[in-house]
Amino acid sequence: MDAAVTPTRKVLIKLDEIRTSFNETDGRLVDRPTRTKRLTDVDTLLLAGRTAYEQDKDAVGFAVFLAKWPETCPVTSAQLAGVALAADDGAALGDVWERVFGAYLRLLEQKWAELKVSDRRVRDRILASLRRCAVTVRPGADGVVRLRALTRQDQHQNESFLLLLRRVVNLLLDNGNGPAPTMLRLVPPAEPLPRDFGDTGAAIRDAKYTTNLTFVPVHERDAVQYMIMRVTTRISWPDGQPLELSGTVWPLTIPLRNGSARYELITDDNRVVRAERLGDVVDRPLPAWYPRPGSIKEGKDALQGRFALGGVGDRPPADNRPAKAWNLAELGQVASAFERIPAGDLEALKGTSLIRDKPVDPIAAGRHGGETHVSTGGLDLIGPKPAEPTPHVHYFDLAFDDMDRAACGPPGDCGPGGDWTLLHEIGHVVTMCPHEQASLALARLRDKPRQAYDLLDQRLRASLANADNRLIQAFNTWTTAYGAYTDANDDFVPVANQTWAALRETVPANVRDVIATFARAQAAAVAQAAPTLAAARTLDALLPEGQRDVVKVTTVLLLRHTYIAGLAAPGLLLARFAAYAAQVGFQSCTPYGRTSTKEFFAETYALFTSDRERLWEINWRMCAWLEDGYPAVEGYDPRIR
Repeated sequence: MDAAVTPTRKVLIKLDEIRTSFNETDGRLVDRPTRTKRLTDVDTLLLAGRTAYEQDKDAVGFAVFLAKWPETCPVTSAQLAGVALAADDGAALGDVWERVFGAYLRLLEQKWAELKVSDRRVRDRILASLRRCAVTVRPGADGVVRLRALTRQDQHQNESFLLLLRRVVNLLLDNGNGPAPTMLRLVPPAEPLPRDFGDTGAAIRDAKYTTNLTFVPVHERDAVQYMIMRVTTRISWPDGQPLELSGTVWPLTIPLRNGSARYELITDDNRVVRAERLGDVVDRPLPAWYPRPGSIKEGKDALQGRFALGGVGDRPPADNRPAKAWNLAELGQVASAFERIPAGDLEALKGTSLIRDKPVDPIAAGRHGGETHVSTGGLDLIGPKPAEPTPHVHYFDLAFDDMDRAACGPPGDCGPGGDWTLLHEIGHVVTMCPHEQASLALARLRDKPRQAYDLLDQRLRASLANADNRLIQAFNTWTTAYGAYTDANDDFVPVANQTWAALRETVPANVRDVIATFARAQAAAVAQAAPTLAAARTLDALLPEGQRDVVKVTTVLLLRHTYIAGLAAPGLLLARFAAYAAQVGFQSCTPYGRTSTKEFFAETYALFTSDRERLWEINWRMCAWLEDGYPAVEGYDPRIR
């Protein structure tokens, strides 16, 4: 060997030898001795690479080593494709891999800055590898040992793996934003695999694309390349416009000779399509609270109870329109997807109903997987109304059928593409349903609490005939204060509704004026609450014991301004979201999200709840803002959590 070759370069040569052996064989860990040897090899090489760099300080060579090392690692979806994992693999494979991968992350954290890597291609290779390798072999929620994504509960040296990963990602990105691909949600038409794939490579090259199948198991490569040929040569936008894949990520379920697998097709600016295996096509594990196997009624009841839903209903038949009803598989998919909803958003779901439905328009049926609304309209006006009240979400066939040909989620935690739609609609629930919840709360406040006030008012007036001046004056002060509170809130209601109307779809150019007008009306309403309650306390103190109900009745009535504010709250949330997105340079991850602020939020919400670490890499500040519960933008300081 050439004496001029540095120790780091010598380790690189050994690493390349292992990489070559991977590419020349199936590359899968089909038996335990192979698994053990490959893990031992990469573990040994990691230590050797670190030691060599400490000797020669070959920064360029070590940076290349850090990029190539995870591309050789054996615990990935591709290398465990089709491998039956047993219970003891959790220790034999999971324990060892977590130790080795954690050591690699620590090494990156310690050494990356001093390498001063300026080549973004090296950085991007590492980022791609971190996503590919952020998996372990452990039991899932159902107790079955499988390849699954690392979670916050997985620890390395008493620290959450995801916190360590996030620090490394931010280090690689110099605390900035990562590459921001366009996420494609198109669903390719169903097509059986041909008997002979033909020369798919030539067709792809004719379309001016090339492929990178390095991370695809050998036995799946023909089928994956066939899908790449289809999407690069045969598929266009619904309006007929040609589809340009540069800078896109397209999660798809790809048919194989024996089954199917979920992949991402990632196309760079040079039109190279890289296929990354996400996982096998299996149902996500059901959450522990969901009945197994259970009946349809039990599934509906479990969903309704868990999320305090208004109902889980079917669409009754009407004229030529067939009935649509939930089945067990669909209810289970909803349960698994809804388990991803952040705790802070569950309040918005309360009282919201889920309707299994189908659009009457065949064009809409082929394009929309769901619809959320907060008042009777649209589908509710066609035929008999659903049994479940608004606000509600309609879920259509597309979300459960055709969208199975798409995919959703990271390696080790992927599901059908319909999960994206299920969660997208929850994004709409968060920014729509609180408006109707507030309307219903105001209606209830006009009922018994107002009756209680009228009865109290009548009783007090009847007792004033023989009352002293102090009591009369206190009564007059209370009624005057409550009258002022009522007047201010009567003025607040139309302003709140106007704010909601102005902000519910797209943030307008005069958004600052809209918010300022709302703030003034709200401040005027809130200002009258304290004097009214103080007057109620004074009046109660002068009444005989047993008749001191003024504070009790008034306290309930003084909820009105909070409910009125709720009419505008979801629109104000959209405005905060748009303002923070602009502040941190975040744009919609999908073309559909660029059509309105409402859809921008819903598409971002779907990515956040289904593939959070990808959002972190694209724009960690936006991800942190969502995790922190949509705080006020002014003064917000995002942190790694």
